[in-house]
Amino acid sequence: MQIRKVTKYLLEKYPLEKAEIWDPAGFSVKFNLSEKLNGIVCAIDLTHDVLNKAILQGANLIIVHHPFKFAPTWKDELELAPYKATILRNLKKYRINVISLHTNYDNNFEGTSHQIAFALGLQNKIDFAEPYPCLINANLSINDLKQKLTNSLNLHSFRTNSMNTNKKYKNIAILSGSGPATLALALKNQANLILTSDIKWNEWLLYKEHNIDVLELSHLDEQVFAIDICEQIKNKFSDINVTTHLMVEPYTNL
Repeated sequence: MQIRKVTKYLLEKYPLEKAEIWDPAGFSVKFNLSEKLNGIVCAIDLTHDVLNKAILQGANLIIVHHPFKFAPTWKDELELAPYKATILRNLKKYRINVISLHTNYDNNFEGTSHQIAFALGLQNKIDFAEPYPCLINANLSINDLKQKLTNSLNLHSFRTNSMNTNKKYKNIAILSGSGPATLALALKNQANLILTSDIKWNEWLLYKEHNIDVLELSHLDEQVFAIDICEQIKNKFSDINVTTHLMVEPYTNL
């Protein structure tokens, strides 16, 4: 099977036109897509560990959520993230293609936010009115959600502005990744708890001043992407060697 058969399927399901204007989703590294597909590794990000797994398995396609190249040029990218230079050299050496499905995946009706809800066993509580965020009609406390997130997604780092972590919330919004605070504000009348990541100081102030309860979780919540894409490919193409590489949070709370 040619590499392009899989990448064409993915880009038809998650077209680049659905990506945000700032998002360089798509191929970060591309060779001849007519070459034989030898294997696939799916991950949230391309790191040395992901690359080594691909090399050991003889895989020549890596599918990631976050683009490996965000900057306009490789010179700019390698200045921002020097560790990528070694990875890029080895991608070229082993002719490994790299494609990212980022906000074009997030904006799908069963994208990242919904996959998080699926992983938490809340698929029957989802309101599919919007592709992003995922709105849940449930009766869960922050402690309930924390336990589910730890057990299902191996997440351990949380912050909240709520003083009562046993309070039950009926309407919950999941804004996967760095969910914009402006969207959380717009959802104030639809959700009484927001789940998101990477909250900045000014956003904490905004949530406080507008009385919006928030549970901040690790950006690693988006790792559900790798699991979902791997399963999709296995179901669609039964004769492909496809695996996931799952990361752990690269820090601990003191």
